Amino acid sequence: MTTTQAMQLKSYMTLPLAQTESQKELWQKLRPVNIPAACDTYKRTMSGSSAIFADNDSCYVLAARIPLNEDGVHGRYIMAGLEKALYPWFLEPVSAEEVQEARSFFTSKGAVRHFPVAAWERVLENKGRMPLDIYALPGGQGFLVKDGKHTPIMSVEGPGALVTHLEPNLEHLYAPIIHATKARLFREATGMQFAEFGYRSDQNINNHVPLMMALYVGAGFKLTSDDQAVLLYPQYFNDIGTVGHEFIMAYQREGISLEEAQKQAYEEFVAANERSALLPDVIDTVKSGLPAILELVKKYLHTDKVIMPRFDSGDVVQQCIIWKRMTLEAGIAETKMVVEDGYTPAKARETKRAYAEAGFNSNDIIVGAGGYFQQGCSRDAASLVYKRSATFVNGMWEPAMKFSDSPGKSSIPGRARVWEKGRTLIVAQAGEEIPRAQPLMQRVVTQGRITYNEDLDEQKRRAERTWNKYETIEYSPATEAIIAQRTAEKEAIALRMQKGEETLT
Repeated sequence: MTTTQAMQLKSYMTLPLAQTESQKELWQKLRPVNIPAACDTYKRTMSGSSAIFADNDSCYVLAARIPLNEDGVHGRYIMAGLEKALYPWFLEPVSAEEVQEARSFFTSKGAVRHFPVAAWERVLENKGRMPLDIYALPGGQGFLVKDGKHTPIMSVEGPGALVTHLEPNLEHLYAPIIHATKARLFREATGMQFAEFGYRSDQNINNHVPLMMALYVGAGFKLTSDDQAVLLYPQYFNDIGTVGHEFIMAYQREGISLEEAQKQAYEEFVAANERSALLPDVIDTVKSGLPAILELVKKYLHTDKVIMPRFDSGDVVQQCIIWKRMTLEAGIAETKMVVEDGYTPAKARETKRAYAEAGFNSNDIIVGAGGYFQQGCSRDAASLVYKRSATFVNGMWEPAMKFSDSPGKSSIPGRARVWEKGRTLIVAQAGEEIPRAQPLMQRVVTQGRITYNEDLDEQKRRAERTWNKYETIEYSPATEAIIAQRTAEKEAIALRMQKGEETLT
């Protein structure tokens, strides 16, 4: 075994987010039931129709093509979710039983009777590891979509049938990328006074854990109501719980008033917890809830208990100001409060601005949100695409480029690599040297084994360094030359057709 191979094996054995058996089980539960079958049918159709397409080595490039439609984003994104993309597919080898099951079914029972046999035989010959190399921007790396140009975030190389097979899995990176970017926007609006309460917003219970990781990478957010995330990764996340309306509803009964039920519920919750965020809107926020909470604050004033209101209905901004004035009139200088109710970065900024204009410290306000991160979180929101950019034919790499009648949809050709030069991102080609620039992509998979082993703290630090770092995107001389060549070929054909020298048949 070479030194390089030993280092790669050590990296695989020490993946920082798959240390415990429970952590490994999380990724296992996000793994497809059958990896050879986990693909779009049209991929298998094409792979079964052409040896050049399926068996020749190819390169595909993953990229976001449009900016996120959020105030303040300015074409910026944060790379996140590599673990979600890589661990379920590459942590464990593909079994011969999986390959045989998929091959037998699709060649005998599928409506499309194709299966790329040679490509999956190469997987089994490689001990169940897909013979692929993947280069990617590492977690936390800032990148741009701007001025009609975009930055590749991943370049995948290997047998065509296997590389194209990964498209649905890799395009799911849109979610953690959007979550990390939105987290940064929230960080700019709230600082670290933020708690995530979006567990119920995700359609997949286990999937919420890697999305929480994206929030950590993008903004360092630690507070969450997702107990499973805290259980699996206590080094990154802290659980935070508050009172729900259901708690107070449990005290409603014949013979006592709703106000008495509210009082009993508050008292018992505070007695049982060191930190209590109480809902004041059971009867009337200003006239009933806040006075009751204030009485408890005064009762426990000289103890270690922290008691505050949690506003999630009505005029939240005005309620924050009223609460602060109530505590000051009671001689209490310091207080906190939690605000929710469909919060976005814009709404958080407005709440904190109005509170500060009333003469108070906006850090008194802790913002809670969850659904915001799922709003508009789709592949189309970033136009995340995965396109063939080169095929190895006759002993050489032939760059490929997709054209489109829609502006901004042309793909980046060749075996893309990304460099930084000052405040500029440069889209270059494999083997191309860019003077006075630094390469950004890392090889995250080597012949089917994960070789990316950064923890979330390292990724978070990179997000801090690179969020506002870049202003422009440039294409390298080699990339520009390929684009010019392929564009000229297309335009020459279009010109001949326009002159009537060539017609469609």
